[in-house]
Amino acid sequence: MFNSIYLDNGATTPPDPDILKGMIALQTEHYGNTSSAHQLGINARKTLDNARQRLGHALGAKARDITFTGGGTEAITLAMIGSAGDSPGRIAYSEIEHSAVKEAARWLKDKFNWDIDEIPVGLDGRVTENALRDTLTTETRLVATMMVNNEIGSINDIGMVSRVVRATAPRARLIVDAVQGFGKIPFSASHLGADCIAIAAHKLHGPKGCGALWSRHELHPIAKGGGQEFGRRGGTPSIALAWALAEAHERQRHDADYIEMLRDELWQSLRARLPDITLTGCPFGPTRIYNNIHICIPGLPTEPVINALSSAGVFVSGGSACSSGRFSAVLEALGRRPEDGAFLRLTLGRFNRPDEIPVVVDKLAAVVQELRSVYE
Repeated sequence: MFNSIYLDNGATTPPDPDILKGMIALQTEHYGNTSSAHQLGINARKTLDNARQRLGHALGAKARDITFTGGGTEAITLAMIGSAGDSPGRIAYSEIEHSAVKEAARWLKDKFNWDIDEIPVGLDGRVTENALRDTLTTETRLVATMMVNNEIGSINDIGMVSRVVRATAPRARLIVDAVQGFGKIPFSASHLGADCIAIAAHKLHGPKGCGALWSRHELHPIAKGGGQEFGRRGGTPSIALAWALAEAHERQRHDADYIEMLRDELWQSLRARLPDITLTGCPFGPTRIYNNIHICIPGLPTEPVINALSSAGVFVSGGSACSSGRFSAVLEALGRRPEDGAFLRLTLGRFNRPDEIPVVVDKLAAVVQELRSVYE
């Protein structure tokens, strides 16, 4: 029996019970302030330093270059605003970036007269070399591209982006939103070519409210406070959250093949039952993240399908949780329209099971059959 099946791991993931237990133990036994000189403070500082070292190893970076934040959005905002400098210039970001990038860019434009350029993407949702070269100029100071698109799962070639940025906008800093890629795509900060990389825990079965930013350069702090995090982010750090981020990354790496197997089985089963559905974005392979299926079901609106599945105990989304209530800007950039059909994002995680697959397929097929009798 299934009370519910969760296939919205691209929005957030159910927390790993072992990570929650570890966090409770840390909050209970190592509650000292990391700035305190007594033994409790020293123990807390050691735990925080260890978490930072683990993340440094995961990112292929120096631990001191990592700043713990309250999540991916804060990490991106710190990267954008903290890298801007004193003189306005041009900001370039892909047209399907997360709202955190776009809002930070708009703030810089409104407050300090920065100019904004949007980089077009291809029909697969990826940034192309030609689009970059056509958009960037010698006046470009900030460039932002996501590693993995949060809706359709397309993977950008960050190495190519970096090479083009260095050649066409040599004074620009490259900011990479790796929230959907961290723990799923192996990469090294020292070789990627980025200047800032933002990550978060809650896409990896870790807790919400925990992220980090790696930066190649020093940042202007947006919250000074007591000078914590090497003066880049004030406020008493949570060692439990820092530990959880490092732990979630290590656990995610070991289940990649299992999650990809589930994703492929779900797609094959859906195609067999609903042969008219189409895949949005890149085909399965090296340019698509391994836990993502994004489909279009022709002839139906999105919201009734999602609501009917929710009533049946299957939880999916139509796109980014950060753009709820509006038609997806990502799909618009790909030339898609609401009348094309129902767009569904199904994203799997470590706690999905093989026996859930036929249940999901049966329930979705039943919903499609019922709604087509209404809308066709």
